Amino acid sequence: MTNSIELTGISKSYGDLTALGKVDITVKRNEILTLLGPSGCGKTTLMRIIAGFEEPTTGRVVIDGKDATKLAPEHRPVNMVFQKYALFPHLDVFDNVAFGLRLKKTPKDVIKREVTRVLELVQLETFKNRWISELSGGQAQRVALARALVNRPAVLLLDEPLAALDLKIRHHMLNEIKRIHEETSTTFVYVTHDQDEAMILSDRVVLLNKGGIEQIGGPEEMYWSPRTLFAAKFFGDTNIVNGTYGQGAVNDGYVELPFGRFAHTAKSDVRTGPVNVSIRPETLILAPALGAPGEGEFLGKVKDTSFIGNRVIYRVAVAGETIDLKCQQLPTPGSHTLTPGTSVSLRCKPESFVVLPA
Repeated sequence: MTNSIELTGISKSYGDLTALGKVDITVKRNEILTLLGPSGCGKTTLMRIIAGFEEPTTGRVVIDGKDATKLAPEHRPVNMVFQKYALFPHLDVFDNVAFGLRLKKTPKDVIKREVTRVLELVQLETFKNRWISELSGGQAQRVALARALVNRPAVLLLDEPLAALDLKIRHHMLNEIKRIHEETSTTFVYVTHDQDEAMILSDRVVLLNKGGIEQIGGPEEMYWSPRTLFAAKFFGDTNIVNGTYGQGAVNDGYVELPFGRFAHTAKSDVRTGPVNVSIRPETLILAPALGAPGEGEFLGKVKDTSFIGNRVIYRVAVAGETIDLKCQQLPTPGSHTLTPGTSVSLRCKPESFVVLPA
């Protein structure tokens, strides 16, 4: 598969402030690549460099096989959907979507055909004569998508497009974006600080931190195999426990944690000595304590609980550590919660531990 975007040695500085270090990213054709990270990590700056609104201090931008580093935004095969949509309130839905085509002096019959096509794509064909003020947030978002897609761009850039929507509409729009992507086969580059959006939407995720790339991978790889402490803590919920990694007489590895020693073969970049161990809450199994712990078990005491419909989050005090445990709601209503103060045993899956350098 050919690449849609190639960013090589991209950096951006504003005087003494470095917004982006040297970044190399390849975006495959027709994929959804998400730029994920906290505020100030450089993801919007990187998006604006791709769009042509910012010029990189160093590096090269190649789009669809052509060097676009010095090209103005209007000459790039790229369109952008902004967080605030930037729709024109004095125009109806049809004219908002047609605006870019009219600037290009596109024939009227082509404008009508293309606008009708994209309004059907975003399922707003019956709203073409509505004013923007008459639309819901989700509908306005779809108008912005239609306006960006009507020019048939090779790449669609989406800069936190769902940030202004409430949770239920946001989840609906994520499914809509996936559907539109499948139907158009356009390359999408999506910016967000929301890990759930990244996991639901992405083929691959670029996790950024302080202007550099922390890790690139598919959602499952990012979740189950983080390569750094930052990635483990940012991508999903996890427990970070300080421990020690060691090896036995026949190179059988183990991790020594405050609540026990567990067999574990760490990655090659982890040396013996102090480590951080990432333990996902859903890999721990909790039950009332009935006696001495067995192999792979340890004891604790429930500190507090949070009921979230399909699961209960327990905070359990264990050997001076506090572990958050996610578990599925029990089927009998009212019987799902172990009350604070209850002594419990926790069974773990050491093979799911991620051992990271301290």
